[in-house]
Amino acid sequence: MTLTVSRLEKYPAEEPTGWAVGLVCECASNGKSFYTDTVVSFDDAADDEAAVAKALEVLGESINARHDVMMDKSGLLGTDVSDQL
Repeated sequence: MTLTVSRLEKYPAEEPTGWAVGLVCECASNGKSFYTDTVVSFDDAADDEAAVAKALEVLGESINARHDVMMDKSGLLGTDVSDQL
């Protein structure tokens, strides 16, 4: 599994109270991926690195569960096979 930070910004834009942290998880064996995100309060994270660490702590269990479901999907799901007609 590869986890990539795809969103990291103060949230909401007008009067921020925390960090919006978005992650893309890619399954190594079949190439399937999904996005998940959360908002981490400034009280829980003073900077962006702490925000990502807290987001991983909060989302870790659900990321692992969703990853396990995605691993069961065929690598052919979502593949364009129109050229095989």
